[in-house]
Amino acid sequence: PKTASGSMLPEDRVARPWISRGYAAKIEILKSNAVTEAELLPQGDKVPADAQAFKDELARITKYVTDLQANTKIECDKYSNDVKFWAEYRTGIKEFTPWLVAAEKTAAEGLSKPSDLAEVKALNEKVQGFDKNCVNYTKVLTAADGAAQKMTTHTEADNEVAALKTRYEAVKKVANGWVAKVDTLVKEWVLLDNTVTELNSWVAKDKSSEGENQFSLEKMESTLGELKNIFKQKEKLVEGL
Repeated sequence: PKTASGSMLPEDRVARPWISRGYAAKIEILKSNAVTEAELLPQGDKVPADAQAFKDELARITKYVTDLQANTKIECDKYSNDVKFWAEYRTGIKEFTPWLVAAEKTAAEGLSKPSDLAEVKALNEKVQGFDKNCVNYTKVLTAADGAAQKMTTHTEADNEVAALKTRYEAVKKVANGWVAKVDTLVKEWVLLDNTVTELNSWVAKDKSSEGENQFSLEKMESTLGELKNIFKQKEKLVEGL
């Protein structure tokens, strides 16, 4: 039955050689019966009713079995293709699933809190790489799903892919959040470092100005205030990781 067939794995639905051999054997028997019929029963236009009934029944059975053999071959070919597509599907799933499990673990662990600009940049590389892997591995899942859709029946595969997509989307959401947060943190930290460097440069100039106070106190206060705000923002971003 179609419903039973749909619940079977493709490799279980592949036509076994004995199916074809069974039809071939039946057709040989029918051919032998046709020879016997030709030898024993009258031929031509005027055939007794009982003999004609036998002839008609033999012809009906022969046509039925021949059609059944042809239809079976068509279905066998479909299932043979199913095995190929099922293998492609399983290969993709076996590649995608271990990555997803590892990615879920990474997402659950969260991010380390950097203490300097070098660590922030390293963290940025890490989250960018994580996000890139998310993009690359969704292609693997999409390709596997594409192979499954070519199968005669793919309800089981559809359910498995749907579940994996849900899990993947949760990981990708985390990746998107990390990329945005760390990108902002890098910019703030770079701004902080640049401002400190600029302030140090002004102080150095002041010390080398032959005793004249070339350094603007007002500008210093302004820069220190800016520095304080940037530092607070940076600390807030670190805590938000």
